[in-house]
Amino acid sequence: MKPRLISFKLCPFVQKAVLTLLKKQVEFDIDYIDLDNPPPWFGELSPLGRVPVLQVGDEVLFESSVIVEYLDEVHPPSLHPADPLKKAQNRSWIEFGNECLMNGYQLVMADDEEGYLEQVKELHAKLDRLERQLGDGPWFNGDTLALVDLCYIPLFQRLQYCDEACPGPFDDQRHPKLHAWRERLMQLPLVKDSTVPEIRDLYRRMMQMKGGFLGQRIDLGEG
Repeated sequence: MKPRLISFKLCPFVQKAVLTLLKKQVEFDIDYIDLDNPPPWFGELSPLGRVPVLQVGDEVLFESSVIVEYLDEVHPPSLHPADPLKKAQNRSWIEFGNECLMNGYQLVMADDEEGYLEQVKELHAKLDRLERQLGDGPWFNGDTLALVDLCYIPLFQRLQYCDEACPGPFDDQRHPKLHAWRERLMQLPLVKDSTVPEIRDLYRRMMQMKGGFLGQRIDLGEG
């Protein structure tokens, strides 16, 4: 029985589930909805009214962390470390990445340059901590690609679109380990298949529609 994901095309949290399924070579279906005008059946599926939602037969799961953990558990081998403490630490850093994603969204929402730079400052403070956590690589835990690695791909992809509009989210000299990790992650073949092909154009269009500092830069042809 193929799992079915409910998403919208820009959702970074659904992308984590897709990356997990692709890494494990699990067949799945995915349906994209308009969250501003969702179909009537969506309210019955999603208690919180948001994506991702995973259908497994007649059963429904919601919340991205729950979905990703379920997929990892039922489709072995696990992408988590075997050691319970290390596994828990990886889960903690996945949640940390979720907080970074919210910072990334605030970059898009910043009204002016001052607000944008303040958000960059807050983001860099988080990335400083992530930089200190990284070892010599090539992956988060060393030689083995793990779930925590996959869960940072949506963040790095979206920060890249912000950085194209106005350099700032990435400081490769300040975060050299993070830069090397990010480069390796974004070169994984499964990244391309984890979103719709037009993801970059959709994200830039979303920035324009928000009308903030980054969107204005794109309007001016500077992004």
